[in-house]
Amino acid sequence: ARVAAHGTRVREAPPSPEQHDGLHLALLTGLLSKIGRWNSEQRIYVGAKETRFMLHPSSALAKKPPAWVMAFELVQTTQLFARTAAKIEPEWLEQVASHLLKRSYSDPTWSEKAARTSIKEQATLFGLQVLRDRSVDYASISPDDARRLFITHALVRGEYRSRGAFQEANHKLLAEVAKLRDKARKSDMLADDDALFAFFDQRLPSSVVNGKTFELFRESAEKTKPELLHLSVADVLSPDEPLSPEDFPDSLTLHGVTLPLSYRFDPSAEDDGITLSVPLALLPQLTAGELDFTIRGWHEDKIRALLLELPRHLRRELDSVPGLAKRCAARLVPFEGELLPELARVASELSGLSIAPSAFRRDAGPPYLGLTLRVLGANGKLLAQGRDIAELLQQFEVSALAACRQAPLPAAFQRTGLMSWDFGELPPYVLRRVAGIELRAYPALVDREQSVELTLVESERAAKTLSSTGVARLVGIAARRQLTAIESRLPPAFARPDGSRPTRSDSETFRKFCARRIVAEAFLLGPQTPLPRNKLEFEDLVARGIPRIAPVCDALSSAVAAAASELDKTLRALESATKHPSARAASREIRAQLEHLFPVDLVTDVEFERLAHFPRYLRAAQARLGRAVTDPRKDADKAAPLAPLWGAFLTRAASPDRKATAAVRWAFEELRVAIFAPELKAAPVTLSSISQALAALDARQV
Repeated sequence: ARVAAHGTRVREAPPSPEQHDGLHLALLTGLLSKIGRWNSEQRIYVGAKETRFMLHPSSALAKKPPAWVMAFELVQTTQLFARTAAKIEPEWLEQVASHLLKRSYSDPTWSEKAARTSIKEQATLFGLQVLRDRSVDYASISPDDARRLFITHALVRGEYRSRGAFQEANHKLLAEVAKLRDKARKSDMLADDDALFAFFDQRLPSSVVNGKTFELFRESAEKTKPELLHLSVADVLSPDEPLSPEDFPDSLTLHGVTLPLSYRFDPSAEDDGITLSVPLALLPQLTAGELDFTIRGWHEDKIRALLLELPRHLRRELDSVPGLAKRCAARLVPFEGELLPELARVASELSGLSIAPSAFRRDAGPPYLGLTLRVLGANGKLLAQGRDIAELLQQFEVSALAACRQAPLPAAFQRTGLMSWDFGELPPYVLRRVAGIELRAYPALVDREQSVELTLVESERAAKTLSSTGVARLVGIAARRQLTAIESRLPPAFARPDGSRPTRSDSETFRKFCARRIVAEAFLLGPQTPLPRNKLEFEDLVARGIPRIAPVCDALSSAVAAAASELDKTLRALESATKHPSARAASREIRAQLEHLFPVDLVTDVEFERLAHFPRYLRAAQARLGRAVTDPRKDADKAAPLAPLWGAFLTRAASPDRKATAAVRWAFEELRVAIFAPELKAAPVTLSSISQALAALDARQV
């Protein structure tokens, strides 16, 4: 209040917020070192150079601290207090201390709507973040880079709509020239982005940095040079290698059948790229894996795309993906075998890494690198079309097999009750006329338990799968005397993990598995072993394998006996441990472990070398039981980190990469030895290495 001239008291209005802000803004210029930003987690102000202070309790702001404050003084008592404090806005700091701000910029972003590039700005004052991710015009920071991005996005990529006529004229020219590249899409008949960039770069002044400055320049320049920005054919076309018919064929021969190819270059179309037309009856011979290949002209691009999208842990180990792609492409022949397994094999050899087929993404790269499959029925009628080849093959599996089986089988390949190789030579395939086309059919020997059947099947892989067991049956018949001689030496079945004794049926089944395994090992009938094609090769196979029957039987029996002996000890230890409540948790886990260690068909898959480690695994389980009885808490502590990893593995046990899955599975057994019985000297494995192996399994399934 003040006293007026005539003696009356006049009450003045309080200062407005604007007046306060103006005063505080003026004071801020001298108090920059005493500003602070509220840290809500620590409930303290962070000031310049990481100073930390609180508002003095006497401050009117202390009960509800504002986000930013400035203080007249900072006083150290029991802690650092700010006195005479006022609320400020962070924007004021830029006004009064712009020259002191440390600025940085990141993430330039082109905006088609604004026709300019913006960039994120950050600024700090004495270590305090004042600005964060503020969008500013890139041209105000780096005109040259803004110009480059404008040309790239707006003019080269066409992400800008100009008022000038040049864009429409350029589009028409490109559409006409595009007809020349429908077939040679990857032959660089059109100038690339760098060439188009150079075209506009030479014609635009440095002042053109966004849509507004471009239009000002264009309107002025086109008055004297109307076609300044018009592309010519010479600008669009670049030197190119001659089109090679072998690289871009009109047809493709698969399994002896010549199939038409059609090309389309339209990224917006579902059938962009190559379309392969296939008659229904040929489908059983095709696999999605072989149709992952593409024509030779795009062969290297396809391989490069697959390598580039490998899981990160593999990709960063590769020195040069383009170089590796070039070398892999030179070693792989399109449509011979299946792409992903062949590429995994070759890439592993060339890079020194272990790359599984499942590590590749089948849909890697642009869609046109994958085939579109067109399924044709009678008289060329279109039945279906799509890029998901596996789905189409499955969809038409039954009808395709029915179409194939309408044609009668040659009498020479309809033999049943075969007990020896008395059917001459098996050719790689036989030609049959099915639905008006010549198709291959593949001889197969089918196991009928007591004899073998000779027939024809629709695909080579089916013939190989069937014949592997059929040849094993014939070998078993040929070596019946030697196999009968070892029957009494075949090991008995393992005791059941629940402690019960095996039944007679269990023993018979187990001995059958053992006999099959002995035949497979003695006669080297592995998945990679070439099968005999004639009587001479078969007799040679039998002659070389018979002397190995007894040694293989002894090796198997010895390994099974050692494992069975320790299994019996483990089951007795379990029975004893169940009397101790302290060991119940460990007993349950060990019984579950035994269920996985001793499946019914154990001897058909597990390697002899691995079976030799079973006694050690079982002794580790026995040691664990003994220690769990005396110290159950310690046992639980040891088991705790293992349980979630084992559970995670069980969800991945069906991984298509059986070799990698088996390696992880046995690593768990070694880890159990290392955790519960380290004195038994486990292989080097840790919880961390198991976690990494599980992550690698996940990456292979991506």
